[in-house]
Amino acid sequence: MSEEARVREIYKRVSEAAKNWPTTSLDYYHGQPFKALIAGMLSAQTREEQTLQAAEALFALADNPYDMLKLSDEQILKAVRPVTYFENKARYVREICERLVEVDHGVVPSDLDKLKEYRGVGWKVAVLTRQVAFDIHEDITVDIHVNRISKRLGLVKPETKQPHKINEELKQVLPREFWARWNPLMVQFGRIICQPTYPQCAKCFLYDLCPRIGVVQTGPRTYKNAEYT
Repeated sequence: MSEEARVREIYKRVSEAAKNWPTTSLDYYHGQPFKALIAGMLSAQTREEQTLQAAEALFALADNPYDMLKLSDEQILKAVRPVTYFENKARYVREICERLVEVDHGVVPSDLDKLKEYRGVGWKVAVLTRQVAFDIHEDITVDIHVNRISKRLGLVKPETKQPHKINEELKQVLPREFWARWNPLMVQFGRIICQPTYPQCAKCFLYDLCPRIGVVQTGPRTYKNAEYT
């Protein structure tokens, strides 16, 4: 099997399996730039369940930067408490809204570099915001799941660390039409099968396609499906 065929088969199998997996994707804010930006910022180092819980609590109070600035610090802090580093992120909410109102006239920019000028918005959050808010898929959102799984699959060099460099390596091997869904698929796959500490290699439907780089395999293979054997 060629490398291109292997990559396409990996994508196919994960896509099929994902139909039966729960999802809490931030695509809930698809086409809503302000909500996508704030939710994206809140999502840093936080599970999507907690991110959505905090975002929905916050947006129930205000759903635009002008009204958000009318909230008290305590209201914002209480709403975003479910996320990690909630005190810092509560400050970022206000600072993002201030910049939106004072600099960008209430309009969230779609430019990657301009998005990174907002407090709490690094490369990953900027890429995620562009994808969710504007359907711009020029890059692949790289989180801990994409980082870990892409290396185990041999799609990214183990020594590559920076998210934007992982993105560039992935773009060399993934067909363009895969870029948009690679992150959400890897998040689901990473939670259920390719877990950080104890990956479920023995029952993984990618067993025959995966070199398991960096993984110490233990136990016999238990996954059985004629389609993949």
